[in-house]
Amino acid sequence: MLILPRASLLYAVCVFMSFSAVANIEQEFDELDALLNMPLDSLTETKVVTATKTSLSLSDVPASVHVITSKEIERSSARSIADVLILAPGLHVAKFSDYDWTVSARSKNQGENNTLLVMIDGRSTVNPMYSGVNWDTLPVSLDNIDRIEVVLGSVGTIWGGNAVNGVINIITKDAENAPKAQVSAAVGNFDYKEFKAHHSGQINDYTHLSGYIESLQHSPFTDKDPHFNEIRHLKVLTERFGMRADYQNQQNTVSMQFGGIRSREDYQWLQYTPAFLDPASHQNDYDAFFTEMNSQELFAGFQYLHDKLDGDQWENQLWLTHSESDGTNEPASFTRFDLDTRYTFNTQDFGALTIGANARIIDEEYAQFTEKEQYFSPYVRTIEDHEFLNQSYGIYTNWSINVTDSTEVTLGNRIQYANITEEWYSQPQVRALQKLTDNQRLWMGWGRAVITPSRLELDTQFQENYSCSSCGYYDPATGSVYDKPVNGTIGPVDYLQAYKYLGNRDLEMESVDTYEIGYRYWQDNQFQLSMSLFYSQHDNVRAYKNLGGYVYTSSAGSDTSIGTVIHDMYAQLIDPLSQETMGGEISAQWRPIDVLQVNANYSYKTIKGDCTGSICGSNDLPVLDLENTPSHYATLHIMWDIHPTVWVSSVVNYVSASEPDEALIEAYKDYGDDYLVWPEIITLDMSVNWQHKPTWPSIKVSAENLGSDQLKEYPEQYGPFANGTQYYAEISWNFI
Repeated sequence: MLILPRASLLYAVCVFMSFSAVANIEQEFDELDALLNMPLDSLTETKVVTATKTSLSLSDVPASVHVITSKEIERSSARSIADVLILAPGLHVAKFSDYDWTVSARSKNQGENNTLLVMIDGRSTVNPMYSGVNWDTLPVSLDNIDRIEVVLGSVGTIWGGNAVNGVINIITKDAENAPKAQVSAAVGNFDYKEFKAHHSGQINDYTHLSGYIESLQHSPFTDKDPHFNEIRHLKVLTERFGMRADYQNQQNTVSMQFGGIRSREDYQWLQYTPAFLDPASHQNDYDAFFTEMNSQELFAGFQYLHDKLDGDQWENQLWLTHSESDGTNEPASFTRFDLDTRYTFNTQDFGALTIGANARIIDEEYAQFTEKEQYFSPYVRTIEDHEFLNQSYGIYTNWSINVTDSTEVTLGNRIQYANITEEWYSQPQVRALQKLTDNQRLWMGWGRAVITPSRLELDTQFQENYSCSSCGYYDPATGSVYDKPVNGTIGPVDYLQAYKYLGNRDLEMESVDTYEIGYRYWQDNQFQLSMSLFYSQHDNVRAYKNLGGYVYTSSAGSDTSIGTVIHDMYAQLIDPLSQETMGGEISAQWRPIDVLQVNANYSYKTIKGDCTGSICGSNDLPVLDLENTPSHYATLHIMWDIHPTVWVSSVVNYVSASEPDEALIEAYKDYGDDYLVWPEIITLDMSVNWQHKPTWPSIKVSAENLGSDQLKEYPEQYGPFANGTQYYAEISWNFI
């Protein structure tokens, strides 16, 4: 309720600014007016490539597809890719801190999300060591994005690994259309500072070149809790760069890219110093210190497309990526080689047949830790085989058949091999599209996708540690440690505790079958409506099984203890769960007048879990935890060019609270009633932009989380930071 007065006030300020500007500006706005007047493209005019790897009109894609345009990105107030994605239906975007997000599609949101494939120009950004996406270190500039294509549902036939519940393909601008001679700088609260420089130019009649550099600094959190006062000086510094060259001559198009990113994060870390290792010199349980965590990525790519005169196409992509991180949760580096080639036969009689093949080779290298070092950090990930050549090969085909003038059927399959498991697996699909009228489409489909196996879940061990001196009392009869003396205990003792989460080589392959049906309607360039319903069956879902623990004792310890107790507790990944997910998405775009565009979307999902096996008989907690997710998601985005010199924009985002089962709440009652609840989210972001003339700099003022200061977007279970209201001011100037 608090956001409405602030929204009204900001719109009033915008209107006042526009009328004040009118009194002083010149009469000639033709060029600037043309720049701002970007009409809503109809579905037939919007081209997408992610669903089929070929360029198709959005109206004729037999899948749930949404496109976020460059204009919508600019008008969204977003400062990151993850924040932009709230504009698409079917995605749950949750912000953990000022540089951590998780994004999910048609599933429960979690950090290690390997059911959503995220790409930049067709290059996977999924970290094979982490089985997820590091959203803050994606090597792409917001200003360089042409569009973001979001495909919901199974796209495994086309893209293979991780394209299970959806695909996000971030497509950058070609060199000819990239920003030219553009420099911008922005400042904001919470120590936000950003500098960007972009340029592009023509080399000859066939070749264009573009490039950019960016530097961003900000606080790692916007939580105002007094407990963080001593670490408010910490900073996150991110630097990006990219270059692109495009050559086009008749039927041949060649694109080359090179870029990278580096992130340096100030971090308060600690190292445990168990007394039994050196009792004579022991003083503290741990040494706290400030350090810097680093990650970086470099990539290079080559793309070649040949359009034959008969309509056939031959496309090749080659990518080389090197990434490394020194964080103890993913202490690894990898060098990845990706090759994809496809040939599309276009015939009037039989439709379009695409045949392709891909190869992915990843040279993985994990950091090594001694047995003692594994107990020194609060958490650490280890693996026995520190070097591994991860290989995956696949062939796929996709055939779109024109059954009648108004009916099209698509059949496809991918056969993939992974040397991690030494197995072959299949990912088929069947889809159909019916042209009801010139501006209406009905589509339906089924697809099966397999989650690419990773060494993270098969071979690694994640260890969480806790150590303190003279803080426990040991019962030799049971091997238990208590925080106060009870009958039979001895002490005080030093206590070293380690939770070890083990991978499992016997896990079955996770697979998801998805059934969908959808409808599209559009009215010229004024209105668009897309609706879809889905049902998916996800088998072999992972859970941890408690394996018990082992207690070791040592007579050595601190001066105030009689010795040390080391308690190792083990849990291992198993695959006893399955889940049924069902729901739908609605997306509408409306342009009532030329200067006003309204985008709205709503999504619903519900998860029903099941469990078979040894961990299922004692309680239902694994299933109930799987089902604990928000069900309702909605976004409203309004873009208004109130004058040729001024535009305003607002984005309202809503996520419903989750409703955990009473048995789940009861099991965690000692932590509080809201410990497991995903909180309700209502946020308002707004932007105002003013530019006197095209040759003048533009000034943009933005605000995020208006009326929702110190909002947490995760359950307390995960220990999230609160996100504060943030303000930014940006000046941007095109010198040419």
